Amino acid sequence: MATITAAETHDEAAIDAVPNGGVQLRHIPLSRVVVPESFNPRREVADDRELEQLADSIRTDGCLQPIRVRATDHGDYVLIAGERRYRAALKACVMELPAIIRPAGTGDDEEQSDLLVEALLENDLRQDLDPLARARGYQRLVDTGLTVKGVAERLQTTQARVREHLRILKLPEELQGKFASGEIPLRAVKALGQLAGIHPGLAIAAAQQVLAPNDAYEPYGWADVERAPIEVALAAGDLPEGVYRPHTAYPVRAFALSESASKDLAAIEQMLGRPVERVQFDGSDVAQARALGAAHGENWHTVIVGTDVAAQLVGDYLARSVKELRRRAREERKLARSSQAPANGSSGSGAADGSTGFAGTGNGATVDSEEARRAEREAERQAREDATRFNLELGRAVFTSLSRVRVDESVLKLLASVEIVGELADVAMRGARYGFPGWVTETTQKNGKTKYGYLEKPEAEQRASDYLRGATKPGEIAGRQLALLAMATYADQNAVAASSRSWHHIKASGPWAIDADGLLDNLVADNLPGAARALLAPVLERRKTERQERSAARKARDGALARLENIEERIGELAVEEVDRAERDLDAVWARWTPEHTRLRDRLAARRAELAASEKPVDGTEPVSAEQ
Repeated sequence: MATITAAETHDEAAIDAVPNGGVQLRHIPLSRVVVPESFNPRREVADDRELEQLADSIRTDGCLQPIRVRATDHGDYVLIAGERRYRAALKACVMELPAIIRPAGTGDDEEQSDLLVEALLENDLRQDLDPLARARGYQRLVDTGLTVKGVAERLQTTQARVREHLRILKLPEELQGKFASGEIPLRAVKALGQLAGIHPGLAIAAAQQVLAPNDAYEPYGWADVERAPIEVALAAGDLPEGVYRPHTAYPVRAFALSESASKDLAAIEQMLGRPVERVQFDGSDVAQARALGAAHGENWHTVIVGTDVAAQLVGDYLARSVKELRRRAREERKLARSSQAPANGSSGSGAADGSTGFAGTGNGATVDSEEARRAEREAERQAREDATRFNLELGRAVFTSLSRVRVDESVLKLLASVEIVGELADVAMRGARYGFPGWVTETTQKNGKTKYGYLEKPEAEQRASDYLRGATKPGEIAGRQLALLAMATYADQNAVAASSRSWHHIKASGPWAIDADGLLDNLVADNLPGAARALLAPVLERRKTERQERSAARKARDGALARLENIEERIGELAVEEVDRAERDLDAVWARWTPEHTRLRDRLAARRAELAASEKPVDGTEPVSAEQ
């Protein structure tokens, strides 16, 4: 074991008196200390207020804690630990510092490793190292050839602790510094590391959800990041470049399409007679991406990573679509030929009796009718596909963004105005079953098309009940009800046949019922990510117009009621124009078949007759003036 001997002498010749390679404690000139570049585990020493305070302390009381150095063959001392004390001593203008002197060595990797271990141990024992500095120190030991186990043994710590710190260095640089400052706790490094392994931007997105939360919803904590890292990252809305969500529409020309894919796209647009602007990934695409190792997460918290993988998926989709459209075109041509066959094969006797022209006309009508039916079927198919895509994209966005909200006045007013839990089965059937991730089943058929299956009422009610029961925090309890309400309000039921649709209507009641529609629209617009807001924008605009029309109708009715106040007592005083206005007001306020409407109508008609009689005598002659 090395011995430490105290020496008060300032004689530089005493450097050579280190017995048997032992360690010596003595004062050394500050001018002889050499600070090696990038050796300090803490990296740069900040010239801050704490350094000034340490300099004042050294100036007054001296340096109470020795620095640690290694002697050299040239009479200098290489600093091992204590750079802050050294920098503060320079500021204090002192000449010497107490130092623990390690004898000169060979300078090889093994000695460098030993010196680094000493520096780490001293700083760690004094708790001077933040997690990032400690991680860098561990990494430097690994770089000297030590294994994680070897680092743990040398530093007398656990392998788990070493691995935990080393994960910090695999994160994006902007997150590494937040471990040093304490903004991100060490316990979050594993979950953030998992996200960074998928895509660095996901780790940044998840951290931002905690460090800079959106005021519109209840903030996430580091416990949420540990529990469900992908869920928290996806709550950010806009994903990093190269990361894609299933059932979210993306501009088709945003992908780097191959030459064959570009030709397929052109062929599709020619057959459809319109441009194809957006595409989205469905369940079959996720399965394909997962086989390539490019899909991560489960159910509604799934992402596809990689622009090259996404471009390949889009290309495969375009190739399938071309085949499907050509198959349909062949079937339609075949059907058209079969419809024309009776006219082309009509008998000679038919021609002899002059029925050819009639038969031709009839056949033309049949063809036109069949074409009309085909056009109708195609329109229905397109509407169904559009509605399915709309619901899936909306459902994912609503589930991700509204399942957790900040509970404020508008949320409470909205939930107090509508019945959700009491009508859970109907609410789920009207909305969530069409688009909530995991609620819709996707089956790839033999022709490559995807068939979508929807829950029946008992299953939808159970799924909605489980969804609500999974909420544990106030923001989740309120948010999950709002998510069900939003889907029941906005989902497009054209995704299924009319016989399978729900005819349930959300009704608002109470003091805030008149504001319920606007509260929901504003809440959804504030919380949904940009792509989903754009998707829903036409619906929100239409609902806004309808609210304005209802508001104008209410104002008109209120004005009519005000003008009809005490009308029965004033009927005998009304002029013709006032009778006309009263009749219009009456129609605006009361239904025509009510007793009130009938009674007032009769009295107004009597007043009109009275006014007419006063202007013209019964015998039809003109009234005589007083002058005549």
